[in-house]
Amino acid sequence: MKINQLSKCAGIGVFFLFANLNAQSSEKVIKNFIQNDVNFRNNSTAEFKILNEDNSVSLKSNIVNVQQYLGNTPIYKSLAKAVIRDGKVISFNNNFQKASNNVISDKIDKTEALSSALRYLDIKDSSFELANDIDGDLVNLPDNKVANVRFYFEKNNSLIPAQLFFINQSKENKFFGILVSLTTGEILENNKMIDECSFDTDHFSSSESFDTTEHLISHFNHNTTAKNESKAFTNASYNVFPFPLEAPTFGSRTLVTNPWDLAASPEGWHSNGNTTYSNTYGNNVLAYVDNNGSNSYGFSPTSTTTGDFTFDFPFAESTTLSAYDNRSSAVTNLFYANNMVHDIFYKFGFTEATRNFQSNNFGKGGGQGDAVRAEAYDGSGYNNANFASGYEILNTVTGNYTVQAPRMQMYLWNYSVSLKQRLFYTDPALATRPPVNTGSANFGRPLMEAGITGDVIIPSVATGCTALPSGSLTGKIAMVNTTGCAYNIKAKTVQDAGAIGMIVHRTNSNTVPNISVSNVTNVSIPSIMIPRDEGNFITDELTAGRTVNVNLKDLAVGYKNSSFDNGVIIHEYGHGISNRLTGQGYSCLQNLEQMGEGWSDFFALMLTNSPNASATTGRGIGTYSTNTVTTGPGIRQYRYTTDMTINPHTYADTNSTGGQPHAVGEIWATMLWDLHWKLAEKYGYNSDVTADPNSGSAKALQLVMDGLKLQPCSPNFVSGRDAILQADQLAGGADNCLIWEVFARRGLGVNASSGTAANIYDQVEDFTTPEACILATEDITKNKNFGIYPNPAKGEFFIKTQPTVGNETIKVQILDLSGKVVKSLERKKNSSDSISTQDLIKGTYLVVITENGKSNAEKLIIE
Repeated sequence: MKINQLSKCAGIGVFFLFANLNAQSSEKVIKNFIQNDVNFRNNSTAEFKILNEDNSVSLKSNIVNVQQYLGNTPIYKSLAKAVIRDGKVISFNNNFQKASNNVISDKIDKTEALSSALRYLDIKDSSFELANDIDGDLVNLPDNKVANVRFYFEKNNSLIPAQLFFINQSKENKFFGILVSLTTGEILENNKMIDECSFDTDHFSSSESFDTTEHLISHFNHNTTAKNESKAFTNASYNVFPFPLEAPTFGSRTLVTNPWDLAASPEGWHSNGNTTYSNTYGNNVLAYVDNNGSNSYGFSPTSTTTGDFTFDFPFAESTTLSAYDNRSSAVTNLFYANNMVHDIFYKFGFTEATRNFQSNNFGKGGGQGDAVRAEAYDGSGYNNANFASGYEILNTVTGNYTVQAPRMQMYLWNYSVSLKQRLFYTDPALATRPPVNTGSANFGRPLMEAGITGDVIIPSVATGCTALPSGSLTGKIAMVNTTGCAYNIKAKTVQDAGAIGMIVHRTNSNTVPNISVSNVTNVSIPSIMIPRDEGNFITDELTAGRTVNVNLKDLAVGYKNSSFDNGVIIHEYGHGISNRLTGQGYSCLQNLEQMGEGWSDFFALMLTNSPNASATTGRGIGTYSTNTVTTGPGIRQYRYTTDMTINPHTYADTNSTGGQPHAVGEIWATMLWDLHWKLAEKYGYNSDVTADPNSGSAKALQLVMDGLKLQPCSPNFVSGRDAILQADQLAGGADNCLIWEVFARRGLGVNASSGTAANIYDQVEDFTTPEACILATEDITKNKNFGIYPNPAKGEFFIKTQPTVGNETIKVQILDLSGKVVKSLERKKNSSDSISTQDLIKGTYLVVITENGKSNAEKLIIE
């Protein structure tokens, strides 16, 4: 054991030495590029530091994320994406600020700036601590802490000093990234750091089963060679809904053994290299119950066996059973699904160097201490799921990381449940009364399994609309009627008088709706509504002088549990992938046209694909959680399919979304789903994306992942499309025209415009493909007077012409498959000189030769 640990330490040291040398080498290459590139003629001394570097196997290049600096201070979202191959910068997309910008001095300190942030966010709780700016040590601090980073912020051609605070307010389940001016205290930017996926029951206007098998998981379960040779992990079995099963409505549970991939999880799923856990904890995920909504570690099932671990717990659902009966099996499935997503996406490039989620990075770079906190039965609400991606912020001076671990919150869903009982009498005689349906409030504390217990009392002001004597309702549950004022005012009134809960008696009907009031932040007690007859019964009991003691709780009878919905789990984890891979890894998916929900849907579809699916098979999202048919759209407007009579989305539809993230994302995911099936048509379909890297399915997922790495901060549909095209070009360019055709079919063609960043109503769609794609077909009619050779070319090619007399001149243009001219020259027609391709990356191009106004084209492959 000691020898093994020493070997690990040596490996870590060697890796960091290599990583440091590699970063120094890339920095030198980039500096040389900036000094010599014409675009930096007025800013050739631009200061920068490397944030992270991905040695991409799929792109055969180093993808380097670069942060612009002024002195030791980074400039906010002033970033570059350098692609380095063979020691040369072949692409440098950036939005660097000009050196001529006026620099403003500080006028307030960061303490005053923090006060401004807290006032803006209406946070009165004083339990915040600042991490040290120098070492950024936040890894082991509780989740209600604040990390802060100093930036310059560009505004009106000036650089304003600013402080970025990450404020995680666990008590109210809020997490913000807020940038405050250090000159005026102005809030320059405020970003919600939690991606919410909640939906109302009337969210959709659309009125819109397929078989699956264990095909995907078989690749992990039956790859036994590495497993039999390694003893670093503890064997483990899980009774779960195995990938690619989407949810319980798509198939049955199966006991799977050692489903991990040792390349991604070298210690298996229950060890972080230092500690082996016998519960649902490990290096990638900590899964547990958080039914009180405290964001603290709760119940986590433990293996039923010693030695080899076994997580085999009962599962049963019906309209008469409580969802809490499945507590152990739900957390087990949540643990399994999160780990599966971690291991699968590791294969596609979401690794330690690209800010993935692990407690221990085993010396492979990046920040660590950020395994996913996966919370089942989350007590902060219903009909929801969310993901806070956290961050890994590198202090480029010290080399230390400030790390915030991600949090996944999975909720219970009560769609289409006819009886929602939340009122329970504690007196055995009253407990025999028939249960009644109740409505719940969208403000205050949601009722969960434990609930609250107290005597019911009717306040001296039965409406609850005017102030009551202080302490008159201490420890009581106040019952008020529906008249007089808004429900939140009633709740605040009885709360101020000491009540621990509120019952609203609907005196005029036995039908009860939910209580909905927007933007209520000053009520913390739970509230329910009960029907007329039940309220009359309680009133009569109290009038007769009898005590009515009740327990207000929600046992989730008949509810669905999103911890069993693999599609929703993958979707949520997908937010972490897209956030961490874009730009500096946080706050880059906040603009109106960002496509975060789209990538998440696409990932969910790709990992839950049926072996017998086809391009026109309609796919929904969250059909199990919403208690709807498997063939429906679930929580989306249309089912995902290439059939435009079923899913007619085009780019122009973004203009009618109002920037609603799910509506925007659905359109992007539709295009990505089309891309998958077009590549599957060309290279072959495989529902197991890990089985064959050459399948069209694997190629599609790899392209999308590489596009995420290449796209800029605050991407839109156009820049997202261009990043995927660039990924293909870097990989050889074999599918550039196919990609163009897919996007153009949905209105994201050559002339599509995303408009202005602050406007979600000015997108322009276009259905044309580049001229190069139209010309670059196999049936090009070649002019016999011209030819190019060798083809494929390595480093150079020649133009072959018919011998002529004279000094005629021809024009030669080389176009990439986006239609961009990458090289242009004029030369004598009879010249025998070669044309160099040394400055072009490998891929497919179009050579256009023009003589006397007439052009002829021929495809050229550069190797």
